[in-house]
Amino acid sequence: MRSLHRILLALSAVTLLTACDDDPSGPSNDGRVRVVHAISNVAATDVLLNTTNYKTNLAYKANDGYRTIATGATTIRIRKAGVATDLTTLNQNIVNAAEYTVFAIGTEAAPQSMILTDNNSTPAAGKVKLRAVNAAVAAGAVDVYVLANANELANATPDKANLEVKAATDYMIKNAGTYVVIFTTTGTKTAVLSVGNVQIASGKIRTIAAVEKVGGGTPLESVVLVDK
Repeated sequence: MRSLHRILLALSAVTLLTACDDDPSGPSNDGRVRVVHAISNVAATDVLLNTTNYKTNLAYKANDGYRTIATGATTIRIRKAGVATDLTTLNQNIVNAAEYTVFAIGTEAAPQSMILTDNNSTPAAGKVKLRAVNAAVAAGAVDVYVLANANELANATPDKANLEVKAATDYMIKNAGTYVVIFTTTGTKTAVLSVGNVQIASGKIRTIAAVEKVGGGTPLESVVLVDK
């Protein structure tokens, strides 16, 4: 009887393992990537993840949302629309369940790219997450303020000081509400970009990026990404 009991237990374990292997809801070994076109004097780009198209003819300041991609070594290629050569490439090891945002920045003559690892975990009840990105080569380093009203700037302390080009702030936890995000020349209250009426409901996440105007240079413009 004991031998029969052992055999039945072994068969049950095998059946359970087989069921887990056949479960389509199990781990997928995928990550997600989205790409923002911010090369200021290129009207549109084609973007490839390895050899697979992410987006053809991606307009300036646009993105096409997250794309699911298998884990492992991945090359993100940004090309001028309709041209078969890369403006810039970026290599990234995609980790299971991770999410990434790529910015292609600079100019056609001097293109650059940067990649951010996103954190789209839901903030606590009544809270939001906000991240600022300096994707404007012409701006140099900036200070970032997240304020309820632009009139608060004169007496405010920056949420992030000296944010270099190709860098992002940590996620800032704020109360749900409406904000103005101001980028200033580092060490001053001279605004180089003001993004008003940024409305964020409880549990949501936003990324606010400073980019150059079409054609390059200042005045800077903004890209607001809906992360969650």
